[in-house]
Amino acid sequence: MARTFIAGGQAATQLQAGKPFFKRVVRIGGDGGYLRSDGFTCEVITAAGANQGAINFRDVFSPDWNANADGQGGELLMVEFPTTTRKTQILLEEAFAAGAEVEPGNEPAIRCKVAFLAEDQDVSFASTVVSNASPIANANFIEIEPGETATIDSRTKAIFILIQKFVSGTAPESHIFNSTPALVQGAPGAATDAAVLLITSVLEHEPSAGRDF
Repeated sequence: MARTFIAGGQAATQLQAGKPFFKRVVRIGGDGGYLRSDGFTCEVITAAGANQGAINFRDVFSPDWNANADGQGGELLMVEFPTTTRKTQILLEEAFAAGAEVEPGNEPAIRCKVAFLAEDQDVSFASTVVSNASPIANANFIEIEPGETATIDSRTKAIFILIQKFVSGTAPESHIFNSTPALVQGAPGAATDAAVLLITSVLEHEPSAGRDF
């Protein structure tokens, strides 16, 4: 049975939690150059100008999944929920590197970084000021490998998922240590790379009882 209450009391917020959200995202091809049509793959505009730091979905071609030497490369996905959510889980169901299924510790490795913000996203309210977020550089994210789940128990409207490919499946090469570039060894993507993500959440919504539609 779904919950029909949230912390603070329904009367205080006029929100109910209990509407389920399920989304499975399948990505095939880690070598870049694919025009994704489902509206999840995005990019952050880094060129100076009025749109610097903005999230772009239009005509975005997927980049190579190679994590590169700084651990920031890969394909960025943005999942925006219909309403705010109370609790969200992101499961990397399975992944394939060059057609071979990736198991924990295998090489090469495919992992996903889950965060509230995207690297270089402008989070400033002032239109004339650019204040860039740095969740990857500051290790403010959850990293998962195939079979693992990232749980976010906080109210949010959107999440970002960065799909990356690494040379090694073992620490420290494929983990968060990007202060020393030598510890992050990205691997070139392949056309037969693949990742399957399952996003589940509980949506908040306004009660409709007593309303005329």
